Amino acid sequence: MTLKLSAEEQRRAASVEGESSAMRWLAIAAWLIIFALCILKFFYLSADFPNYSPWMEDQAKFTDEGWWAGAAVTHHLIGNWNVIGDYNPTVVVPVWPILLGALFHFTGVSVVAARALSVTFCIATLGTIYFLVRRYTDSRSATPATLAVLLLSASPFAFVFCRLAILETLVIFEFCLLMLIASFSSAKRIWPILTLPVLITVMILTKTTAAALVPAIFWLAWNGMGRKPASFLRVLLVAGAIPAALLKGYAMLVSALGYGLDYHYFFSINALPNVVWSHTAATILNLLHHCFWIDRILYPIGLIILVLSVSWLRKLWSNPLFAACWIALGAQACYIFRRQDDYAPRYFLGMLAPLVLVIVLTYGNLDLHFKKPAAVLLLATVVSAGVNIAAVAQFVAHRQHQFQDAALSIRNIIMSDPKQKQLILGVSGSQISLMTGIPSINDFYGTENLTGKVSRYQPGWYLVWNSMDENNLAMLSSYQFTETASYPVFDDDDRNKLILYKMTRLAGDLPIQTPSGTKRARARPE
Repeated sequence: MTLKLSAEEQRRAASVEGESSAMRWLAIAAWLIIFALCILKFFYLSADFPNYSPWMEDQAKFTDEGWWAGAAVTHHLIGNWNVIGDYNPTVVVPVWPILLGALFHFTGVSVVAARALSVTFCIATLGTIYFLVRRYTDSRSATPATLAVLLLSASPFAFVFCRLAILETLVIFEFCLLMLIASFSSAKRIWPILTLPVLITVMILTKTTAAALVPAIFWLAWNGMGRKPASFLRVLLVAGAIPAALLKGYAMLVSALGYGLDYHYFFSINALPNVVWSHTAATILNLLHHCFWIDRILYPIGLIILVLSVSWLRKLWSNPLFAACWIALGAQACYIFRRQDDYAPRYFLGMLAPLVLVIVLTYGNLDLHFKKPAAVLLLATVVSAGVNIAAVAQFVAHRQHQFQDAALSIRNIIMSDPKQKQLILGVSGSQISLMTGIPSINDFYGTENLTGKVSRYQPGWYLVWNSMDENNLAMLSSYQFTETASYPVFDDDDRNKLILYKMTRLAGDLPIQTPSGTKRARARPE
């Protein structure tokens, strides 16, 4: 017996089929764009961090790459991971330097190779996010997962920072991977319980502030076990107690190996300031304003979703991933608040993935129950992606190489003077080392004071931004400084002119030529 459909039913079926066909073509277009954006991230990796961007005040563009890669560079050049008396953060955060050390074994010291590794982890994060969203949305539709990957791949915020060889990109990948693993937790599965404590420890050894992300991982793991009181202590042990014990054991090992001074120095210079509670309102307003660094469209959408999820879409909170993302966002906001005014745009980078997840999970929920609001949200996210892709295209089209050119010029100057010791002194010296392969020591940070450090290593070149610090000059009174080259580089008023000085040890009571004038000082004994 053949059933005939009415005209109305036929129209509905055709409409559904048409919508499905349109969504398939949109999905294909989205994946083509994602693929193109992923490939584009590998282009022009030697280019500078873009000038006059919304994140122009971030100092990672001229220091952090070198600091975090310093041990790998030093190991490749002279065979040591640590430089006695210098700034050695690798003692506390060894994961990224170890990865770079393995990479440099094949590529040699290369800023392009280091940045390519960072981009690789950024792209790996996209795959992790896709599978994570699929686990917490309607399995019949891949649209929320595809949308999440599109928004993350199109983000100019992620684009510019993943192309720096800094710690944040790897931490974000580790966090998303941990959430995916935690989503498989159950009373019958043993492998997530065995994997989580090890990877949480690795994440914190990648960047100590990643500890703020652990509560979100705990929440997903506990939900996977049914949020039973009996499983609470088990998850607490896996996500908290065991990683804490492993980290304590690592600290004891570091001290036993003789690196305790470097370990404690790292935490002393990175200690959080005391909270000035009278500035609480101003600090919160400042924090809320600077969240626009994340995304000028997605951030307001996230705030609207937060309000609606409390007053109307309360069912969203039953989704464990939705709640975990807000836990992560809240924890990171609290950390930034604790820093008061001492923070940089890159501190907000870890908020991007949770924010995107909140938005696509909301879209997935609306698409099932409220089609018109879902369409409005989808349109807003597509507009955001379009605006962001245009911004990424602008960064690529108007790329600059001033810092790279300066580094190459500095290398040529130093290599052309073989009588002068090939060792750079300067706060950005490690960055130039990563870009040139010339060793360096830090003039600002280190367990030994500048006078002792310079006496020990006797660098031949001094690299400063804009002008020489008078306090440093007093500790370097036994040297004469000859300006050799200067380079206009960045858009930061405090760091826009890179100056290279040749250092000459004074033989006796001779005048010292400095940028601020001539004064007399007696050279210290050899």
